[in-house]
Amino acid sequence: MSAMEARLESIVEDLRRWLRQQGETRVYVDAERVAAARTAAAESAVSMPEADGATRGETAGGGTSGRRTPAAPPAQPSSGSEGSRETDRSPLPRARVLRDPQRQARKAAALAALDREEVSICTKCALSQRRTRTVFGVGNPDADLVFVGEAPGADEDRQGEPFVGRAGQLLTKILGAIGFEREDVYICNVLKCRPDNNRDPAPDEVLHCEPYLQRQLEILEPKVVCALGRVAATTLLKTRDSLTKMRTQVHDYHGIPMVVTYHPAALLRNPGWKRPTWEDVRQLRELYDRLVDEAAASDG
Repeated sequence: MSAMEARLESIVEDLRRWLRQQGETRVYVDAERVAAARTAAAESAVSMPEADGATRGETAGGGTSGRRTPAAPPAQPSSGSEGSRETDRSPLPRARVLRDPQRQARKAAALAALDREEVSICTKCALSQRRTRTVFGVGNPDADLVFVGEAPGADEDRQGEPFVGRAGQLLTKILGAIGFEREDVYICNVLKCRPDNNRDPAPDEVLHCEPYLQRQLEILEPKVVCALGRVAATTLLKTRDSLTKMRTQVHDYHGIPMVVTYHPAALLRNPGWKRPTWEDVRQLRELYDRLVDEAAASDG
C-alpha cells in the first residue's frame, strides 16, 4: 500500500468512526467513488503545503484539544486541462502593500491602547477567570488585509499571540503562496480568550467580545477581511449557512468586504480541502489587488 493509499484508508476509517458515533452502523462507498477520491487525493498533494502527520484534535487557533473534525473525502478535481491546473497552483507574485509610516505608528498606538486599557483587563464573561493571557492580535497595524479566526487555542493562550501553533504555521505558508509575508497582514480572532476545552464560542462570549474586534477593524481600516472557518464566518455574519455556500460570495461586515475560506486547522485534518482553499485565497488575492489599486488611484 502506497503512502497516499494509506492516508486515504485512514481518512475513510475516521469517517466510519465518526458516523458510528452519530448512530450510523454501515457506510457504503462504491468503487467508482473510491477511485475518483484516490485520483483527487494524489492531485491535491501538488498544490497547498502538505499537512502529513497532523495530530488529531488540532484546534482552531493551532493548539490541541479533544474536539475532532470528522474526516472528509478529498475535493473533486476542477474542470480544465491538467496543465492549466498546474499553472493555477503556482505561487502568486509579491502583493502590493501600501505603507505610510506615520499612519502605521498612529494606528499601532491606538491598537495598543485598546489592548492595554480594555481587552487585557476585560472580565465581562467567565472566560476571563480561566485564561492565561488575552490574545489581542498581531501584524501590520495598517494592514489592508485582515484574517479573523474564531478563538485562541492552547498555544495562543500561553503565548498571547494568535495562530502560533501548527495551524498558524500553515497559515503563514498559505500567505506566502499568495504573495504576502505574515507581517504584511493583521491576524486576530473573534474571541480574545480561549474557550474551555476549545469549544465553539458561546453567544454571551461573542456578545461581549465582538465589539473589540469591530473596534480593531475601525482602527485598522482594512480593504478586505477573510474569515477563517465556519465558526468565525457564521459568528460574524449571523447566519446558519454552510461553509460551502458562504465561500461562494463576497459578504459585507460592517461596510468591509469579507470572504470566507477553510480554517488552516481543518486543512491539517483534511488535506483534500487544500484545493478549494487554494481557489479561495487566489480569489481573495484578486479582490485585494483590485481594492488596493482602486485606493491608490483615488489617492494619487
